[in-house]
Amino acid sequence: MARAQDAHSTLRALAKYGEAILEAHLRNGNRIPDSDDNLGLIETLEHHRLVWRIGESEDLQLKKVLVQFLDHITESERRRYASAQVHILWQQLSELFLEYKEAKKRSALSDIDRLEGEIKECLADVIEDIRNATEAFATYINTGFAYITDLNLRIRENERVIERAGRLITLFESFRIRELAEQAGSDAFLKRLLLRHLPATLESSQKNLSYALNQLRKMLVRMREDQRLSRMVGAFEAHFVNHPGFEPSIDHLDLRQIPEFLNTVAPFQIRGFGDIYDSADDLELIELAAKARTVPAEPESVEAPDNVAGVSFDVAGETEAEENDPVEEAIEELIQLLVDGDLGDRTILASEALASTGLEIDKADWLQAVVSEIESLPDDDQKQIEVIYHQIPHRIYADNVMVSDLTLRHNHAS
Repeated sequence: MARAQDAHSTLRALAKYGEAILEAHLRNGNRIPDSDDNLGLIETLEHHRLVWRIGESEDLQLKKVLVQFLDHITESERRRYASAQVHILWQQLSELFLEYKEAKKRSALSDIDRLEGEIKECLADVIEDIRNATEAFATYINTGFAYITDLNLRIRENERVIERAGRLITLFESFRIRELAEQAGSDAFLKRLLLRHLPATLESSQKNLSYALNQLRKMLVRMREDQRLSRMVGAFEAHFVNHPGFEPSIDHLDLRQIPEFLNTVAPFQIRGFGDIYDSADDLELIELAAKARTVPAEPESVEAPDNVAGVSFDVAGETEAEENDPVEEAIEELIQLLVDGDLGDRTILASEALASTGLEIDKADWLQAVVSEIESLPDDDQKQIEVIYHQIPHRIYADNVMVSDLTLRHNHAS
């Protein structure tokens, strides 16, 4: 009875000073300043043994048991370290599985009931932490890291969050259905928990996390673009400050001193597309379609004069054979050599094959013709050929590559 009275007294004290305790937990690092205003709070918490300190001059600290309770009800630290918590809980759950299976073998009914309760509670914590871990990323998306004013620090925080999301995805992928089925075995209780409740939570959390990760990456791209523009504006500002009276003019521009990548204009194609779902474009689309399907009028038939002799066609006339293309024949022989595997484990360069033919053809045309011939082969024949491109990035347009040669070999793995 005394224990119950102590518990009720402690709960009433927490309710009475709840606002001050939460203030200490959320904003003061679990510290309570030793002041006259907090005298009643300090005496009450010391009476219930919920604070501690070593030196008399130090502020009081909330005890670990109270901090853990506050973490649980506020979910602040729990969400922050949810991924690590899932790993720890799953290890505990694996140990409980072993104890449960051992109790089943020994038919220890009381231990079985106890372990089933512990397994349910531990698995519920795992599911809750998985949900908390994914929901925490929604906060970053909604705020856009606005609580960080410096752009460089904001980018660094975004990168750190993306890295943490990647580790969480790796953790989710470690829960494989086959391994869960092996863990459950033939036990109906474990099957219901591991093959029904846990996979449903994992699937939902993975979808939410994938969406959050995609949004975070888009946000990081925008931040880096803003950083680049900010640096460029800062450079212009510094130039104007360091050169008073400077007025930019194109007349003073010397294109010979400008770097090539700034003096080269990339092709800019403008293409128009009609919106077939927009009623405002109906008239234009109807007009274009009418022009595209216009059938020319049939010419009026003109009667041939009587003095014009008829024209007879010799159906069984002579045929003229078309000459074979030597380039096409050389490429076909090369492809057939690779498909049949006559080279064995050896490789051949496309440039060497061209030199051996003695044909006078541009190397780039030869490489393009070889690639086109391979891509036109049936799928089974294409699998017999392994093509390695000798390529380097374009020095101006990094998205393009320049191919200098091809290494061809027979693919024995197929």
